[in-house]
Amino acid sequence: MSKLAIRGLFGVASMGFLISCGGSGGGTTTTNVAVTGPSSTEVVSPLAMKQFANPLPIIPVAPPNTTFAPNFDYYTVAAEQTSNFDFGLRKGDGTDFLNPVTGAPIRTTVWGYTINGIKAGYLGATIEARSTLTGETGNPKPTQVKYINDLKDGSGALLTKHLLAVDPTLDGAKNGESELRISTHLHGGHVKPEFDGHPLAWVTNDPNALTGLPADLVSGRPARPNGNSATFDYPNDQLAAHVWFHDHSLGVTRINVYAGLAANYIIRDNFEAGLNLPAGAYEIPLVIQDKSFNQDGSLHYSSVPLVDITGNQVVVNGEPVLTSNPEFFGNAIVVNGKVWPYLEVEPRKYRFRMLNGSDSRFYNMWLELVGGGAIPANAIRLIGNEGGLLPTTVAIGDGDDNKLLMAPGERDDVIIDFSLFTPGASVTLRNDGPSPYPFGDPVAALTTGRIMQFRVTQSLAGVDSSVVPPNPRAPQRPLPWTPSKTLYFDLQEMDETGRYTYNSETGTLLPRLKLSVNGREFTSVLDATEYHNLDAIEDWVIINSTGDMHPMHLHLVNFEVLEKGTIDDNDYEESTEVRMPVVTGLGLKPNFDLADRPRNHLDFDSAYTVGPDEMGWKETVRVPPASSEPPYRVGYVKVRAKFDTLGTYMWHCHILAHEENEMMRPFRVVEPLVP
Repeated sequence: MSKLAIRGLFGVASMGFLISCGGSGGGTTTTNVAVTGPSSTEVVSPLAMKQFANPLPIIPVAPPNTTFAPNFDYYTVAAEQTSNFDFGLRKGDGTDFLNPVTGAPIRTTVWGYTINGIKAGYLGATIEARSTLTGETGNPKPTQVKYINDLKDGSGALLTKHLLAVDPTLDGAKNGESELRISTHLHGGHVKPEFDGHPLAWVTNDPNALTGLPADLVSGRPARPNGNSATFDYPNDQLAAHVWFHDHSLGVTRINVYAGLAANYIIRDNFEAGLNLPAGAYEIPLVIQDKSFNQDGSLHYSSVPLVDITGNQVVVNGEPVLTSNPEFFGNAIVVNGKVWPYLEVEPRKYRFRMLNGSDSRFYNMWLELVGGGAIPANAIRLIGNEGGLLPTTVAIGDGDDNKLLMAPGERDDVIIDFSLFTPGASVTLRNDGPSPYPFGDPVAALTTGRIMQFRVTQSLAGVDSSVVPPNPRAPQRPLPWTPSKTLYFDLQEMDETGRYTYNSETGTLLPRLKLSVNGREFTSVLDATEYHNLDAIEDWVIINSTGDMHPMHLHLVNFEVLEKGTIDDNDYEESTEVRMPVVTGLGLKPNFDLADRPRNHLDFDSAYTVGPDEMGWKETVRVPPASSEPPYRVGYVKVRAKFDTLGTYMWHCHILAHEENEMMRPFRVVEPLVP
C-alpha cells in the first residue's frame, strides 16, 4: 500500500478544509472549499468496552423447505434491516453505553438475512446441504435459494439510502445505480455462472423495479432480473466443506458485507459423517470480524473526503463524495455478532468452523491460558480449511511460532480438546496479525489482540467418544494432473492520478490507491490470459509486487497450492502499466533458502512457504508480499486448477476494499477452439 503523503500542499482549518489553488489564465485565485465528511472523533473507544461479558451467540441452522420442492431443499433468504441489534457494547462496569443525544442505551441498525423464517437480525442462520457426488446417501439433494432484497425501514417503506457512505466514483456505482442493490455469491460453491452472484447482476429492493438487462455476451455478465429477487440453483456436487454466502455487488460489496449480509453454508458428505467428529451442540461456527462503532451505536466504516487535482472535494449529483481508505480495520473484535464473547464449555472436544469475515484484517491466532501457563500439547488441532478436510491433522495454536493465520475470506476447521485443561480454566483466543498484513501496524494487544474466551466451567453431559483423525481425508497432493499451460498474473498497487483522500486526523492528503491485476480494471475487456478451455488444467503463477499480502479468491474452482517463494526484482522488466516477469523456462526461482528470503520487518518465514493449512484443496490463497527494503524481491504463489464449467467467473483479492478498487478480474471458460 502506498504510504506517500502530500503534506503542506493545502491549508487546514478547524471547521473545514480550506484550499488555496492556482487558477488558469496567467493569474492566481484563491478558493475556499469546505470539505465535508464524518468526524473521526466520534468512535467509541474499545478500551472503554467490557470484554468477555457476552455469551457467544450460537448461530442456528435454518430448516429446509422440502414440501414446496421435494426434489431439492428450498430456502428463501431475505436481506432485511434491523434497527435495534445489540452487539453487546457495555462499559467496564457492565452498564450500557448511552446515546449522547437520546440518552437511551445504544443499539445498532444492521442488515442481515432472514432464512426460511429464522430472523438473525445481523448475519444469518446456517444453511446445511448434503453432497450430491456419486455414491452419496442420506438424502443428498441440490439446493435452491430465492434471494430477496427486502431492505425497508421500520415503517415498511423501501430504503433509498445505504447505512454507510456509498462512493459513486467506483466501478459499479458510476451510473446512478441504486445504493440498495444486492447480488449474492456462494463463496466456495461449485455452481453455474448464472448462479454465481456476478457483481453486475444485482437486484434492487424495489419489487417493481425495471432494472433488468439481458445477458451481455461481450462481458459474460448473466441476465439481470427485474424486481427484487433472484433464484439460484446450487448442485452441491463437491466434497464436504465450509462455504459461505455474502453480497458481491460491485461498488458496495465491502459495505454490504460489513452491514451484515453474510452467512454460513455447510456441505456434508458420507465420508465426513463416518469420522466421528464432534457434532451437534459441539460443532460451532465462529464468524470473526472487526468493527468500530460511533457513539450513538451506529456502525462506523471509515470514509474520507475525495479531493480532485484542482483542490476541490469531488461532488456527484450535488453530494460531496466520501470514499474508503485502502483498507478498513475496526477497533473491536466481533464473533457471531457480539464483541469479545465468551463460551462456557464442557471438558471435551469441540469442533469450531471458523470464518474470517473481516474486510481487511488477517488473524494470526493462538490460545493463551488466563493466569499464565503452557497450553497442553495437541489441545488445538486443524483438520480442514475452506476446501474441506485436510490430508493430515496439524497441531496449531499453542503460541510461540505455532499459530493459525487466517486471511479475509478463509475458513478453518479446528478441534479444541478442553478435557486437557484444568476444570475452571479460562482460555483466550489471541491474535497478533499486523494491519495491513504483514508489514503494517502491530495489533493492539488489549483490544484487537483478543478475539474471544473459552471457560471450562460446564459439567460433562456424557462420554465424549468423538475423535481427532490423524489423516482426515485421503492425501490430495500431488494431484495426478499435467497442466496444459502456465499463466502469469501480477498484483499491483498504484496511485490514482488526480484523486486524493483527505485524512482529518493528520491534515494530509494521500493519492487514492488504485489496485489492479496486470494493470487492468474490472471492466477492461478480457485478454488472451483470461480465456480458459473447458476441462483445461492450468498452473497460475500469481506475483505480488506490493507490500501487502493479498488473499486471492478464485470462483468456480478449488485448486492445489504448489509452491510459494520470492523472485529477484531483476527478473522483472518494466512496461507501461504492467510489470511482468521475464520468462525463461519457468522464469521463477521456487523456494529460496532461508538466507535468500526477504525478512524485512518479519520474524517468520511462513509467508513464503506453503503452510500445513494449505495442503488440501483451496479457493483462497495468501500471496506473499514483496520486500520493503533491499535486496528487493517480489513474492509469488503457484496454484493448479481444473476449469470444468463453461461461463464467466471472477477472481479477486478478498480484502474487500481492494476488490472494490479494481483488484478483481473476470475469467471465461470456453469450448476449445477446433483447428
